[in-house]
Amino acid sequence: MEIVAVKAVDGSFRPATVIDADRFKGIKVGQPVKIQVTRQKDRSLPHHRLFFGGLLSLAFEYWQPAGGVISPKERDVVLWVAKRLDKFAGNKGIIVKAAEEALNLLAKKRAEKLPVIDKDIDSFRRWLTIEAGYFNICVTPAGVVKEPKSISFASMDQDEFNAFYKACFNVCWNMILCNRFSSKDEAQQAIDQLLSLGN
Repeated sequence: MEIVAVKAVDGSFRPATVIDADRFKGIKVGQPVKIQVTRQKDRSLPHHRLFFGGLLSLAFEYWQPAGGVISPKERDVVLWVAKRLDKFAGNKGIIVKAAEEALNLLAKKRAEKLPVIDKDIDSFRRWLTIEAGYFNICVTPAGVVKEPKSISFASMDQDEFNAFYKACFNVCWNMILCNRFSSKDEAQQAIDQLLSLGN
């Protein structure tokens, strides 16, 4: 487990963000822990908080899980075939509509077999990192998968983190926040307000 902390005036270490504070909760008061201090790259702690305590928290709060039981690849292949068949049938849209209905029915049947799963901010962060284009490709027995790159202080300097934040903001805006805010500026104001409340 990695926790980013800052040294307070009284000499104690305090979590840098809300996510770090949640990770601290798992450690009992008085419980000894081994801490390895790693000198971080030159990066702005307020900007670190802007991502973890602001953008990530806001997007996670507004995100409502839906679907997921049919992969985007499955959906893309089915709709690609349906569009091709529709084209041969005269482009009436009937086959594409039937394919979408079949996909929705399949998703419903698959969902009935799954347990209810709570949202998890670490999984959301990993997803966001990959969607923003910060990933490595790995080969596993199940096929090729994307693994999120580390965004730790040790892995990214300020310029790299600025680009990462911008890419993540765009993903959050396009997939979640555009449905809740009238503009990117309004979304950024909500992030800033969230930070001012102590996140």
